[in-house]
Amino acid sequence: MTVREILADIKSDRKKKVVLDTDTFNEIDDQYALAYCYVCDKIDLVAVHAAPYFNDKSTSFEDGMLKSYNEIKKVLGLINPDYTTPVFEGSRTTVEVSGGIVDSPAARNLIEVVKNSDEIVYVLAIGAITNVISAIMMDPSIKDNMCVVWLGGNQLDSNNLGEFNLVQDFVGGQMLLNCGVPVLLCPAWFVTCVLTTNYENVCTLKGHNPLCDYLFEITDEVYHKAGARHDWIRTIWDIGAPAIIDHPDCAEIEVVPTPVFTDQRVYAFDSTRHEMLYLKSIDRDKVYAATWKALYSLDK
Repeated sequence: MTVREILADIKSDRKKKVVLDTDTFNEIDDQYALAYCYVCDKIDLVAVHAAPYFNDKSTSFEDGMLKSYNEIKKVLGLINPDYTTPVFEGSRTTVEVSGGIVDSPAARNLIEVVKNSDEIVYVLAIGAITNVISAIMMDPSIKDNMCVVWLGGNQLDSNNLGEFNLVQDFVGGQMLLNCGVPVLLCPAWFVTCVLTTNYENVCTLKGHNPLCDYLFEITDEVYHKAGARHDWIRTIWDIGAPAIIDHPDCAEIEVVPTPVFTDQRVYAFDSTRHEMLYLKSIDRDKVYAATWKALYSLDK
């Protein structure tokens, strides 16, 4: 499918097959996105893959991935103790660090899911792109039946490519934009950064169901670590990815020539390159209304 056909499909009402690729333990936003994906009527969540990350919440990329793997299972268990959605360990390092493809159960499962699907598979990548690009490099034929919705990079007119997901595996990001797979790029600054919440809003989750209580708990911890200020706000970036599938009217999406992530870590542009989808803006209020509705749907 061309990216223009994919855009039309995104805007359609049909239920979409989704693989979520997530560094779930890294922050608190992935947990919200995972729950949204699981309960959303317009998403068929066929698998969840743990993505690597390395920062002050992990001792290595492998440790970050394993912590995320366990967090995925914890969140799914809170939603439904009898969940059957398969969860796969991802890469134990990155393309940038290893210098090449990183084999993993997640990469192999992505290949299997896409090759066996009779419809396009949307890969919601809300962490480092290592699992996804490794799968594509292992079997390039899957590019024909998937679209990567990636929260990566910053606004196209920005001179700053220091966005966390991209920085975690910059070479992997370069490969993604160069390989020809259909991509919907969802920038952090100054696009998905509008997905902010405050403490008052988060408090409305408390007491609804075990998953909502857990989301409140982990957000409350961050709130108090930040000093419990009355003006505290937090961006829950990753809910943007499932929201685009669930409520495409929340998103302004353009078709643009695919840029390049240069070695100097800035964008470069060539109007002759293959096209991609680009999230120009997203409606914060629509996204939060849809997310909270999904979370409350778990009430007994």
